[in-house]
Amino acid sequence: MNLYYSLNSYLRKKYGEKVWKIPVDAGFTCPNIDGTKGVGGCTYCNNSSFVHVEPGDIKNQVLSRIDILKKRKKVNKFIVYFQSFTNTHGSLEFVKEKLESSLVSNDIVGIHIGTRPDALDDNKINYLLELNKKYEVILEMGLQSAKNETLKLINRGHDFEEYDFMLQKLHDAGLNVCSHIIFGLPGEQMKDMIDTVKYLAKNKIHSVKFHHLHIVKDTKMADDYLQKPFKLLSENEYIEILSKAICMLSPETVISRLVGDAPDDLQIAPDWPKNKNIFLQKFQNYLIDNGLYQGKNYLK
Repeated sequence: MNLYYSLNSYLRKKYGEKVWKIPVDAGFTCPNIDGTKGVGGCTYCNNSSFVHVEPGDIKNQVLSRIDILKKRKKVNKFIVYFQSFTNTHGSLEFVKEKLESSLVSNDIVGIHIGTRPDALDDNKINYLLELNKKYEVILEMGLQSAKNETLKLINRGHDFEEYDFMLQKLHDAGLNVCSHIIFGLPGEQMKDMIDTVKYLAKNKIHSVKFHHLHIVKDTKMADDYLQKPFKLLSENEYIEILSKAICMLSPETVISRLVGDAPDDLQIAPDWPKNKNIFLQKFQNYLIDNGLYQGKNYLK
């Protein structure tokens, strides 16, 4: 029995072979940075800490990666991942130009789009539905927490109700959503983190990316932490919370990520995971030792 339903398992089941994600930087910004919704961005966010691709011509970004991956990894199917900032922010024409400039190969089967609930509208949703007829479109829409006090504290720029409204709208339209959540945000207790997972489980979310809070340079949260350090989750605490979360989710929910990381030259704290593969093995061992698996405590 699989302990959890990984993205790799989902893609192999859907396409019959290995599928590789190609991150691109399309030069978008964020409504929470450029003044549309707010300024300063989320207090924890330094885009450089999780985006490891050089900006440039989108077509070249995609084609060069496809060429390398075909040669080195023997992969023949690809997903374009618009990762940097908010990739539906701007006019519909602007968004269409950016997205369609990436669809430059018949080997592309999907497009994953990092976005926010306040950067989508009916016209964009209708366009994405048309795109979804040829490519699997997944909207990676960050939630981080279902607690409004937390969203305000981290300067998220939208509240839980805005997220919930857009999630229902996307579900009703027939578009899949991957929610991002962060465990260990300032002021949150175990119950708050579990309540966020309960919300996603109740709404039969298509996929989830789990992250632990890590402090990275050049962020408001880093300034706060260095002035007055606050408690961060230990690796063992995170594994305990993560295991509870996995058990609550539907067996059909795709686990797109179990833990985040940042480059050593940007990360301030905590000092884990040292190695993602070692972390994943430790997590799996915890599940096995405690008889846990995805969906064990899922309530339909």
